[in-house]
Amino acid sequence: MTDSSACTDSPHSPQHVLVAGCGYLGSRAAATWAQQDVRVSVLTRKSDKAEQLSTEGFHPILADLGAGELPQLPQIDTVLWSVGFDRTPGVSRETIWIDGLQTLLTNLPATVQRFLYVSSTGVYSQSDGSDVSESDPAEPNTDSGRCCLQAERIVLRHGAKFGFRPTIFRMAGLYGPDRLLRRAADLREGTALSGSPDNFLNLIHIDDAVTAVRRLAGSSDVSLINVVNSGTLTRSEYYAALAQLVDAPAPQFDETKATTRGNNKRVISEVATTAGLEYRYDNVRNGLHHSVTHSSDLGTASTDL
Repeated sequence: MTDSSACTDSPHSPQHVLVAGCGYLGSRAAATWAQQDVRVSVLTRKSDKAEQLSTEGFHPILADLGAGELPQLPQIDTVLWSVGFDRTPGVSRETIWIDGLQTLLTNLPATVQRFLYVSSTGVYSQSDGSDVSESDPAEPNTDSGRCCLQAERIVLRHGAKFGFRPTIFRMAGLYGPDRLLRRAADLREGTALSGSPDNFLNLIHIDDAVTAVRRLAGSSDVSLINVVNSGTLTRSEYYAALAQLVDAPAPQFDETKATTRGNNKRVISEVATTAGLEYRYDNVRNGLHHSVTHSSDLGTASTDL
């Protein structure tokens, strides 16, 4: 990408968006833009996926970013990076999240004005149950958290150098329709859940995550935001609500199975409040009810919550 003039603070309306990572979040954001008559190009390294995306009205671009392969891009003005971890054997997080990201950034056309990077609240390692906002330090203690923070810094450096406006979305755990099957099955079978029941579970409903991305794509004022529902529940509260909805027994926990560190914090967003960003499912219990009743693989849900 070549140097361009300094950015202004004028609102930006996406006209041609490039989506890198068309998974649970990226596919829904892409569909929302397409419904607004925004041209959407999508990066994929699989030809069968490209054919599927084409039938859905998107413009697929075959590329293997991890291998440094990227054809010349069209005149896009907005990029959404929402790439999950590729579990293909031999492919590391760094290959996709760092090397692949840098391949994309160094080949962006000068028409790019906005870069929307989906990071994670896993960059925060606070574990004392305190509230954690955008103004608190990010000192990750996991490999995925460290990769996310490194990538954030790469995006910010490129934005400063080449004149596009980045926004970092530190996403809490995504939940929503067709994303609850495994946990619902564990509850119904009475399988003990790992971790402490008293720890906070920071979440964001998929529809609200898309809302945050879509609305802030048009704003140049927000450079960093925690995307999280304010109605945070403990693990015990969350899984008790889910168990009730799927007619399962009360959840059981086994703290000896815990495999993660630094996960007892309540992530909040001062930026969302200041920006006037409102979420439809800020009450996680309401979001759970919607998720269960709109899932195709959970069976009939109770409506007594």
